[in-house]
Amino acid sequence: MADGGETSFAAVLRGGPATVAVLCLGVWLHAADSLLAATVMPSAVEDIGGLAWIYWTIALYELGSIAAGFLAALISLRFGLRHAMAGAALVYAAGCAASAAAPDMSTMLIGRLLQGLGGGWMMALCHVGMAQLFPERHWPKLLALISATWGASALVGPLVGGAFATIGLWRGAFVAFGVQAVLFAGLSLMLFPARRSESIHDAVLPWRRLVLVCVGVLVILAAGVRPQPLLAAVLVAAGFACLFLALRLDGRSPVRLLPPSPFALAKPWGAGYLMVLALSIATVSFTVYGPLLMEALYGITPFTAGLMIAVESVSWTIAAIIFVNAGPKLEAWLIRLGCLAISGGILGFALTMPNGPLEALVPWAVLQGAGFGMAWAFIIRRIVASVASAERERASSAVPTLQMLGYAIGSALSGIVANSVGLGHGTSPQAVESASFWVFAVFLPVAAVGIWAAWRLASRDVPATA
Repeated sequence: MADGGETSFAAVLRGGPATVAVLCLGVWLHAADSLLAATVMPSAVEDIGGLAWIYWTIALYELGSIAAGFLAALISLRFGLRHAMAGAALVYAAGCAASAAAPDMSTMLIGRLLQGLGGGWMMALCHVGMAQLFPERHWPKLLALISATWGASALVGPLVGGAFATIGLWRGAFVAFGVQAVLFAGLSLMLFPARRSESIHDAVLPWRRLVLVCVGVLVILAAGVRPQPLLAAVLVAAGFACLFLALRLDGRSPVRLLPPSPFALAKPWGAGYLMVLALSIATVSFTVYGPLLMEALYGITPFTAGLMIAVESVSWTIAAIIFVNAGPKLEAWLIRLGCLAISGGILGFALTMPNGPLEALVPWAVLQGAGFGMAWAFIIRRIVASVASAERERASSAVPTLQMLGYAIGSALSGIVANSVGLGHGTSPQAVESASFWVFAVFLPVAAVGIWAAWRLASRDVPATA
């Protein structure tokens, strides 16, 4: 790179402005879509039915993202970044078309799964592209830019979804994102390198592990549709057993999806991955059920519900920008404080959502979003910098993939809670009031695990960024 030791944003952009822009577009499509659906779905279920399955629309999106994300590093090495990116965008566009045309919930779920496959593939490949195309000294700036793009995307996504839903055109939201995905595919073919790794060209893809992950999440999802306490407990246990078996198989495989011992707390990356997984599980309820609950409790429009979801995203973005230049001495404390802020937001939602008023939810959305924004770039830097250089592509792509896994598990568990208190049968006042507390409160122990992991991650020394 011509900029020598310079690490400013200007230096990063001079190294490839069009490439940076397309990487950010991939992040935008995935991040905005996940929250766009959150504000669209309350209106969609009024049209096509399927209230008891509403949490599947988020969880299947994340499940598709998991399957694609786990394969992102391997696929980019086998097919090259150019064709991997373009293929991901076209799969995503096909999912948008299916969701836009859905006559019923089953078609909608197929579309959401395809959107998740393409979106997760794009998101993970953007992290892989960062590692492949830019020197390590630029990673903190690029990670901050990606984090800010994620936050901005998550701001605009629910507003777009809410605007379309408010005017009665929720299907148009999916059309708009499908068009952007086709544009992303064309730009990827023009800008990204086509080189592939011959050493992995003939490697067998890890289908058994992927099937176990997908089955595990689907089994947990199934526990919530018609919840009976004993059956739900058995299904959840079986689902986590499948996930644990997939992890064991991956550790023994010559072609791994994750770095070695990914949850070994003695290693910095182990604590980091556990923190990402736990906090993702604990915070997704606001995305899945927040718009539905706020519309039912306070009588607000989908656009206003989208605005409330966007508050969290704005806070994420602002915090990411404020703390982007924090030095190594502050890094550890920002990770700890960020985790505490996120947990405080969950508690605040549990206590405030049932009784309101609507404005009282704003501080908790701000706290939860700012917690992620102040810590996220430093969590990823510590994870990636702590592994061997040969593991960095796997390590970088595994961060968003485990985040998506957490969202899928959290969506499934929140669906079990919501449907068990009667929300799946309709938005009666009693069901709404009960769900508005429990879909948040039940995740406080999971947030406590995230706090513990944050302290472990922050207490470990990792190499400085080169």
